[in-house]
Amino acid sequence: MQEFIDAGLLRSVDIAFAQLVDELLDESLSRGRRRMVVLGAALASRAPQRGHVGVDLATIATSASIDSPRSADGDQRPAIDQLPWPDPKKWKNAFTKMLKAHQLTGVVRTGQPLLPNAPRSLMVFHNGLLYTDRLFSYEETVHRALKGLASNTRSTGDLLTAGIEGSLDTLFPHGGAQANAARHALTHRLSVIAGGPGTGKTYTITRILAALTSIESPKIGLAAPTGKAAGRMKEAIAAASQELGAEVAGRLGDIQASTIHRMLGFRDGIRFAHDQANPLPFDVVVIDEVSMVSLPLMGRLLAAIGPSTRLILVGDPYQLASVEAGAVLGDITSSGAFAASTVVTLTDSRRFDDSSGVGRLTRAIHRGDDDEVMAILDDPSISDVRRVDPSDADGVAELVITKGCDALERAQANDASGALELGGATKVLCATRRGQNGLDQWQKRIEIGVRSRVNHRDFRGSWYVGRPLIVTANDYLLGLFNGDTGVVVRSPSGARVVEFPDSDNTEQLNTAQLGDFETWWAMTIHKSQGSEFPHAVVCLPEAGSPILTRELLYTGVSRARTEVTVVADEVAIRAAVTTPIRRASGLAQMLA
Repeated sequence: MQEFIDAGLLRSVDIAFAQLVDELLDESLSRGRRRMVVLGAALASRAPQRGHVGVDLATIATSASIDSPRSADGDQRPAIDQLPWPDPKKWKNAFTKMLKAHQLTGVVRTGQPLLPNAPRSLMVFHNGLLYTDRLFSYEETVHRALKGLASNTRSTGDLLTAGIEGSLDTLFPHGGAQANAARHALTHRLSVIAGGPGTGKTYTITRILAALTSIESPKIGLAAPTGKAAGRMKEAIAAASQELGAEVAGRLGDIQASTIHRMLGFRDGIRFAHDQANPLPFDVVVIDEVSMVSLPLMGRLLAAIGPSTRLILVGDPYQLASVEAGAVLGDITSSGAFAASTVVTLTDSRRFDDSSGVGRLTRAIHRGDDDEVMAILDDPSISDVRRVDPSDADGVAELVITKGCDALERAQANDASGALELGGATKVLCATRRGQNGLDQWQKRIEIGVRSRVNHRDFRGSWYVGRPLIVTANDYLLGLFNGDTGVVVRSPSGARVVEFPDSDNTEQLNTAQLGDFETWWAMTIHKSQGSEFPHAVVCLPEAGSPILTRELLYTGVSRARTEVTVVADEVAIRAAVTTPIRRASGLAQMLA
């Protein structure tokens, strides 16, 4: 495997796993087959790091990627396409034959259901994918749970004839996909509402909840993968409910939203309080931003859904998937017959009309039309969309720095909400952390620019007044969750404190109390999911970066509420638009 190690494809943990497999293999295996199994093991170990559930033996030679073509010492790495890959057909056939001959007992098993008390193996080979046992178990758990929920259909004499049918006509006067989504959610235990930005997902969920609470008093749980996304969902539902009158707004205003981890009762870094033995105490569970939910977390969530609980999954399947393994929402929406009976897709944008450049750009990226994307970005008559070359981004930086200075003034006046609003009015979203157009460079550029324009002792030191922060790990003791945003302010007593006005903990905290966080002058596109900004500045790396994908650009652009600037050259933009993500996963095939 040395050539694969030199190419930067494998980590030390992958090599150690492969060595363990090698030690356990049947001595009768030929050298060629042993090499295929050991290399497959290393790649299966590596797969989750890249978001894959397993390794697709048929495509790995052309889909594998690395972070940098150069090693830590600066040496040029071997080209991936020049590595000694096994022939894909022979590779798959070898696993099939070895399993039939029982030459992989205790090391690799098939994906057939295990008999009670049957011994497990280190890996699973199923439908051409090679998994570690843990990842296959999660995929099988999610598959079985989703199938079980989808097969449990409420009778049509249930809620619709209990008085909701008439109210749906009032709640959805124009009918269409949104009304269909509501009817499905009210007659099925599992519903998936999919749609792009501005297609009315929150509008639909709000009216579903209004219909449910009009005839009964269900216990409703709202959750999202991050604290920021959960907070935005609650705010959006509260705002949408105002259109339905004070009585409905009052009913829905009491519903709390949290992170999925907090809903499940995450404890001691490993276990959850709620599981199959202790299900969630809700009649209805709504999960927003499902594209961000990893396969393992979805497995934990589904295990905790009670025997009569309705589950409504909401999200945009075209956004970036979780940074961890899996693409659950994308797998569900592409699962053929299962999707047809479970998913309602909203397509008509309520936020962007035909004149919106942001809307047109988002749709063109989704279609993979790089010519149309470039035409929109470079059209000077489109006022809400523009492209800037990375070497000519001083004007963009100036705009962000000016807003940052205004934010510092609000923080000096002990106005955390005002400071965050101004600091987030124009938000820089970066594809990568390092490099010319990466997060580290933009953070430094903005911070130096802002602090160079103020001359006050409050703006000195690392904990300067106005410093924006984003939480990067859940802190259950403080009630702060991944994605919560705050700012250093000058308190009435004169102390420098940190306030997170939109979090579960709105108290002013001593700076020494904070755990995992980063400065928030800019953020990665991945972390921006679940957020919206009036003006999004989307920064891409140079062409050739493995992170440049259609979903990455789509996610960044769709964070913009009214205006977007793409900082990138044409080659990088075209590369992103024409490169869809291909995550190795077997869930869609299992569900079909």
